[in-house]
Amino acid sequence: METASRLTCGALQQRLWETFLTGSLMEAAPDIAYGTFAVGFMAGQAEKVLLGACKAFMIRPAPDWWAWAKEAMMLVCAHYGMNLYISRDEGELWGCGNFSVLQHVHATLKCEEKNSPGWHQLRGILCGIPASALDQEYHQREGYEQRCEPESWTTGEQS
Repeated sequence: METASRLTCGALQQRLWETFLTGSLMEAAPDIAYGTFAVGFMAGQAEKVLLGACKAFMIRPAPDWWAWAKEAMMLVCAHYGMNLYISRDEGELWGCGNFSVLQHVHATLKCEEKNSPGWHQLRGILCGIPASALDQEYHQREGYEQRCEPESWTTGEQS
């Protein structure tokens, strides 16, 4: 594949969709509609990293989606020339712009106490949040421990 920097965002997304549509990963999604949304989200975040808006991006899939999301993130990260960092302890998958960023993500997750002000600050900086918008008490927000998948998708019930 041509280097990502030589293609427009539209061309990159089109090639990514061709990869997903010719493989079996979308069919393996617990819910195809949500899987489609998730891949689009991952691609949009990867493009932000590629264009320099942030150094990394992160998703925190529900346990029922973990295996599928990990495979999808591997494809997205490979497509955009990024490194994947898997944090099973935090239940997170990180797309990192390069290996030094991956090392920084690892150090952040291992060296700072979870939910400490420093932990939130470093994660926010990696994800491109402006300093004025960093919330060092983010874990106290309503919905912090919730996943974004509707309950019917995480329980396997289809509506």
